Amino acid sequence: MRFLPVCLLALTLSSCSLTDEFSPNTVNGVPNISVTESKNARQHLASATRLFTVVRELPSLDCCDDLPVLFTLSTDDVIIELSSGRSFVKLIQLSPQLRRQDLTLTSLVSQTVFAPQVQLYSEDFLLIDSLTAYRYRPFSYREPDRLEITLPLSQYNTPIHYVLVYTSQSEMDTYTPLLDIESKYDRNLGLDIMPRPWFIAPHAPTGTLILNRAK
Repeated sequence: MRFLPVCLLALTLSSCSLTDEFSPNTVNGVPNISVTESKNARQHLASATRLFTVVRELPSLDCCDDLPVLFTLSTDDVIIELSSGRSFVKLIQLSPQLRRQDLTLTSLVSQTVFAPQVQLYSEDFLLIDSLTAYRYRPFSYREPDRLEITLPLSQYNTPIHYVLVYTSQSEMDTYTPLLDIESKYDRNLGLDIMPRPWFIAPHAPTGTLILNRAK
């Protein structure tokens, strides 16, 4: 008789998400500006061939075969939150009120920490700067391990119109694993390591990028 309640409990738990909550327009309850803005600007983007042509010729992008996805930022407190995936190329167009504000890009993860490449461009797609000075933040009961980098847009003489954020397969091969006792034991046995949810901070999906105002 105990078998049936146990089975029902297992089915209930398996149908629940232990890590993330996604909908077409939100990520964990935060408005996904990229989806909304892309839908509203679809006709405009379809005619912006010059934009994508120049993007393909940007330096240091020989690792990336796909054209970048273009997003337009708003002025919300959390400007953008995207599930990045393992390898990606994202071009972020800044609105005029954000081109002189310092921003912070955070890479939140549940099992790995990786540092996306960040490049800043002018309106004419001239490379202004490449940023690599990430800071590592250890996990707390509120947040998992994460990497943060400041985009000091207020310090540049030329207004920054575009922020390019991307990763390459070579960088994915050198990510920093967050080892726990169980996965280390599995590795010693030669077992495949499956991604595990981050129970301390379940709101952080693997590979989430958050861009907001620097404090």
